[in-house]
Amino acid sequence: MNILKIVYNRLIKATMYLLPFIKRNQDHDFTLISDTVKEYFPTGKSTRLTPETVVSSPGYEKIGKICQEEFLDKKAYRDKWGKLTSHLKKVFKTSVRGYPDLASGGFFGEVIIEEDKSPDFIREKSLHFYVSTIGPFFSIYAVDSSIALLEIDFHMVEYRKGNFEAIHAITLSPVFEYREVFLKLESELRAFFLGYLFVPYQIGMSTIKNISVADELRDPRALDTVYEALFGYGAVRDCLTRGDGYYGMNDWIKSLNKKEKSLVDVVSKNIAAAPTDITIHKVWKLQESKRLDTFGISGNLMFGMNLFDIIDLSDKSTVIMTSSKSGTPGSTKYKIEDNVIKIASNYSLRIVSLSQDTLTLNLILDFDSDDVSLKGEVLEMRFCQMKDSALQGV
Repeated sequence: MNILKIVYNRLIKATMYLLPFIKRNQDHDFTLISDTVKEYFPTGKSTRLTPETVVSSPGYEKIGKICQEEFLDKKAYRDKWGKLTSHLKKVFKTSVRGYPDLASGGFFGEVIIEEDKSPDFIREKSLHFYVSTIGPFFSIYAVDSSIALLEIDFHMVEYRKGNFEAIHAITLSPVFEYREVFLKLESELRAFFLGYLFVPYQIGMSTIKNISVADELRDPRALDTVYEALFGYGAVRDCLTRGDGYYGMNDWIKSLNKKEKSLVDVVSKNIAAAPTDITIHKVWKLQESKRLDTFGISGNLMFGMNLFDIIDLSDKSTVIMTSSKSGTPGSTKYKIEDNVIKIASNYSLRIVSLSQDTLTLNLILDFDSDDVSLKGEVLEMRFCQMKDSALQGV
């Protein structure tokens, strides 16, 4: 069972650290993305395309035709993309800019949220959105940026100030000051592009070999991203991020298989047949969790995990745990010794408190590798007993 996943990475100076696009999450299916990329880009070739050979690539020929139909046909552009930007201007009552990417077939839009100008400096907060024309995909992130207007050595007096732009951070999900406008823009795009799927940042910034055309001037760390394939190179950012990089994963959840559906049925029956006395052998739903202050993490270590949302301890030897991200259940053997629920060799759950309808558990990790050692009680998790009325949440 792979319900609980421990993830760790050492911080590096470069902010861009890309991982290959692989099936890293068994609960999600990104086949539509991989099939689309393979249709338009020579991912199976041993060498990447060059500026000279790209014109003869069948996939790029298809993209060229799409650009002609979507962007270069003035009426088609006005009826679709012009209509979109005009609609968003009315919704947000602010400046909205849109730009087609003729090299990739993607469309980039920008909703200005806040702008402060002075003679030598401009600070801006905006929402960037990207819509693909080679498949039903879109994505959003918020951008905090600034432009310093500085003197440059140029022979024409009127052009002796240069624009020096910096991207300070991008916000990947509806959090902090962007929460409401982010959700509002997402809702508007979903309504305008029915059936389109949100591409999470961590998926968009993963790589498939040979998406990018050979270019000695480009940073090699920024090559071959899924974002570039679907939306264009302008969607690729090398800067600090905040928010949830996996926001949008719900669009990609796999349907439950036969075994998983069977486990859902078992959990439902156990909820209905739960004993009324004080016992841990019930179905419990997570209410909140927090990292324990006693658990220390070294200064250059990032730590995170995917928790379970529901834990069914009705059976005294087999536990059913349901992923908080996907709702996918899995089962494994367990035993209780000295008030500790032992589930696997590297993690267990200490019973902190138990009442008729509440349960508090502390997650204990025992994980050792060459790079990192995680030992001790990490999280406090508070549960309540699941009732009949909560069946729809299983």
